[in-house]
Amino acid sequence: MKIELLQEPNLEFGDDFVSDDPKLGLSVGGFFSTANKTHRSEINIGIIGTNNNIEDTLTWIKQFEHYIEAKDEDIEIKSESVIVDGEILDEEEESEPEEGVTVQSLFDIEIKKQEEPEKIKNKRLNPDFIGFNKDTKFKCEFQNDDANNITIKEADLKSILERKDIKGYEKSGLVAELYVEAYEKLITTSISKPNSCIIIIPSKVFKVCSSVKMGAGKFFNFRRYLKARLIGLKDSIPVQILLEDTILQKRKSLQDLSMQAWNFCVANYYKNNCTPWTLSLKDKNTCFIGISFHKVINAEESYMKASIAQAFNYEGKGIIFVGKKFKWDDRKNNTKAPHLTYEYAKSLIADVIKEYQKYNDILPNRVVVHKTTDFWSAGSHPDYAEVEGLKDGIKEVLGDRVSIDLVTIKSAEFKLLRKQGKYPVIRGTLLSLDKVTGVLYTTGYIPIFETFPGVHIPRPIEVSIYEGETTLKKVSQEILALTKLNFNNCNYYDSLPITLRFAQKVGEIIQYMDENSIPPNKYFYYM
Repeated sequence: MKIELLQEPNLEFGDDFVSDDPKLGLSVGGFFSTANKTHRSEINIGIIGTNNNIEDTLTWIKQFEHYIEAKDEDIEIKSESVIVDGEILDEEEESEPEEGVTVQSLFDIEIKKQEEPEKIKNKRLNPDFIGFNKDTKFKCEFQNDDANNITIKEADLKSILERKDIKGYEKSGLVAELYVEAYEKLITTSISKPNSCIIIIPSKVFKVCSSVKMGAGKFFNFRRYLKARLIGLKDSIPVQILLEDTILQKRKSLQDLSMQAWNFCVANYYKNNCTPWTLSLKDKNTCFIGISFHKVINAEESYMKASIAQAFNYEGKGIIFVGKKFKWDDRKNNTKAPHLTYEYAKSLIADVIKEYQKYNDILPNRVVVHKTTDFWSAGSHPDYAEVEGLKDGIKEVLGDRVSIDLVTIKSAEFKLLRKQGKYPVIRGTLLSLDKVTGVLYTTGYIPIFETFPGVHIPRPIEVSIYEGETTLKKVSQEILALTKLNFNNCNYYDSLPITLRFAQKVGEIIQYMDENSIPPNKYFYYM
């Protein structure tokens, strides 16, 4: 076994500026799109909500035009996730180590001044916001045409919420229809169609409709249902759903206003098909694909599954491809972790790469597949020859000269401990168990910030190379880099690479889409 600390991946911004910190990079270099000529200096937004919601939202966004001083508060990055039987789940609380979990002390990585850091002001994690306007490094601003603001009448909401003759989930459905009608009006009749739409959910609607029991252990989730209905419409535009309490700053444990500004502006810039930052990788012709699974909760059979494939390039340009539903019998196959047949795997990967080529206008010379379950081959599992299917599907599109790496990423049962100090293991720590298997910490103590910003004890991932020419160290370095491409926020890192990060959210949304609907393939629709 070997323990080493991988270098924190750098990111590229405008003005050829390179930094490992997104907020610092944006403050100094600006958006990467200013360098590759894809920058938009204006983001036109439409807003759907009550008259008060619309007015309050415009006031809230107006604040982001100006410099916002960050508060000296502890900042927590809530990004811990766990992979269970191929599904990616957000971890709400850290449990005690399970029986059989191995624990090893980490002795051989030392960084000066990290053991007992003084209480610091978290301006490093949450720096002051520089102002989203054309005169700062952002070189961009929000615009709003009043004609693109569609009003939801409070009287209509009240009449639905107060009905006694219908069930809770039926109320949720009727309320959602009000927003769907308004959204359809926006995208079909607008003279100056906006780039994206912000939808505000009033507090009283959220309290009644957010999650309503439907019986038999099923719940109707208003937010996911609404998102599914909206993005499934023809000529849809990216949507951001916000709660009224967020706009009014009434939510408990709400982020500092400066952090809200960083996250909101970066996310909406990316949703407009622009690039906030890119990975600083020498190999820029690699296609990174993540394959994970989710339950089809609305199916009568509890064993119905579906796959989600997410493909990204080094710029974070991503597509989502939802595979067909399939049956997975846990008992018959002696595992809860799903696997793919040869034809399913071949068709899925080929379709993903074809869409990736259309979106990126370039053929990759290397494909890295991140999968949340082990790889099965024809030799060991003839009915589930997914290895052969994936390889044949890739080569069918890209030819025999393409390089292929098949990598399994799972939650690790192997944890490391620091010998001294009150903080956990350093992010980027890699324990190589052999040449193809290692334990990687994508979260943990960050030396540059002299703190660990997480909520729970860091949970490492297990990285296992089933097949490929790339070394474990390089594969792990790429995974670490891909944890910095979650444009839904402006955090320093995420716990999972972007190839897998949004699988859960995509699966939750498509549960509510009609059978005949075609889910949009752009990643930013699901943010």
